[in-house]
Amino acid sequence: MSQKAFGNGCELSAKRCLGTNTKSSTPPPKIDLISRVQQTRAERYRLQNSARDLLLWKGQGEGLEYPANFHRTAKCLHVRTGSNVGVHLSNEHNKAFMSGLAVCGSVWSCPVCAAKIQERRRVEIAQGFDWAYANNKKMIMVTFTIPHYANQRLAELITKMREAFSGLRAGKPWTKITQRVGYVGLVRSLEVTLGENGWHPHTHEAWIVDKEIDTEALRDRIAARWLTMCERAGIVVKSSEAAFLARSVNIMDNCSTSDYLAKQDDSRNWGIDRELASASSKKSRAVKGFHPFGLLAEHAEGGEGRRDAGARFIEYATTMKDKRCRQIFWSHGLKKLVGLEEKEDEQLAEEQTDKADLLGLLDVDQWRLIIKCQAKSDVLDAAENGGWDAIMTLIDSLKSRTPAPKTEPITTQKSMPEPSAPASHLLSLDAYLSASSGVHSAALIRCAKPSATQAMIDRFYSSDSP
Repeated sequence: MSQKAFGNGCELSAKRCLGTNTKSSTPPPKIDLISRVQQTRAERYRLQNSARDLLLWKGQGEGLEYPANFHRTAKCLHVRTGSNVGVHLSNEHNKAFMSGLAVCGSVWSCPVCAAKIQERRRVEIAQGFDWAYANNKKMIMVTFTIPHYANQRLAELITKMREAFSGLRAGKPWTKITQRVGYVGLVRSLEVTLGENGWHPHTHEAWIVDKEIDTEALRDRIAARWLTMCERAGIVVKSSEAAFLARSVNIMDNCSTSDYLAKQDDSRNWGIDRELASASSKKSRAVKGFHPFGLLAEHAEGGEGRRDAGARFIEYATTMKDKRCRQIFWSHGLKKLVGLEEKEDEQLAEEQTDKADLLGLLDVDQWRLIIKCQAKSDVLDAAENGGWDAIMTLIDSLKSRTPAPKTEPITTQKSMPEPSAPASHLLSLDAYLSASSGVHSAALIRCAKPSATQAMIDRFYSSDSP
């Protein structure tokens, strides 16, 4: 049975919108704007479902007794942490959210958590920029990239890039560079896309430096040091040194907050202040490369653009769950200097800063029904549009709806049986595996040892270096 908390939840929502004085009250948001926000949220949940399916499938292929343990995103906003799931409505923004569910806090593999975390990080970055210019400094954006080829694994590239950065910022050469420019610290954003030449990891760094520095001379010094470190890490060969020096480092002088954030959004093709639906697979194919969430969209839509979209997302999610892979990194002590508190991504994903009403509690059976029908975003829409009564009306309608062929929510850990026939949400990955292996039965491929996805990735990459 559901439990309704605060019987006037729906009435409170109505009063918020109506007001009492037409001259002083804030007009309600435009219907089309509300609809766009809700559509964007629905897209995030749709892609989170796609990520969950792939990660559960990978967990099964690895032989885990509890496949959801392969990656925390497989449990995110899906597995209950208690008996009931709460539905809340923000007093200030009229935005609904749920409680009583596991939250993964993965900015890399979860479209829902990533949106929330990145939004909070943007506020922090803006404060860092404000501090720099208020203290007679300036921000320059230093972009680092490395050569990358289609036959290289993402894990290999990330490891080598990490080694090169470690060398770049060690020893007297780095100390001399920073002393010359009045360097205070940096904010680094790590981005990953997938294009014709394979995985493309790169960073955008906002450096706080003196206002009068010569950025052209600085770029040359940094590029020379970067070349040395990349050669030591096995990233660059002698024959490509000239091209590397010309392209590997770029500096934007007097960088503004909007410049830096726009560059991140351009790299991700998934900016927080853009409608997520614009980064569908069709959009992704038209730009420089797939953002990994674009791979999720491609996989969810059948994989016509990239038949390996699902497998490549699994490779990406597996690589980036390494704790050393931080999307936003601040120099030691810089956050404290600009007046910011240290918070992990998981904290930001779970944090609720708005005052909100608890509209009601969903019981186990209701939550299972919502999961089967993939109606999480529908529940939030109903809460915002009509309060608890609208949620109950939605649940009544779900009972007559044919549920989508998805896995039951995991409330107690148990092993997942192997499907007797290919599941619809794995068709694009199955098709790719079948084409790669010459085996026509996707169900047989799933049963292969080692895992089919890893075997497919091994076949994709050649052993020869470019």
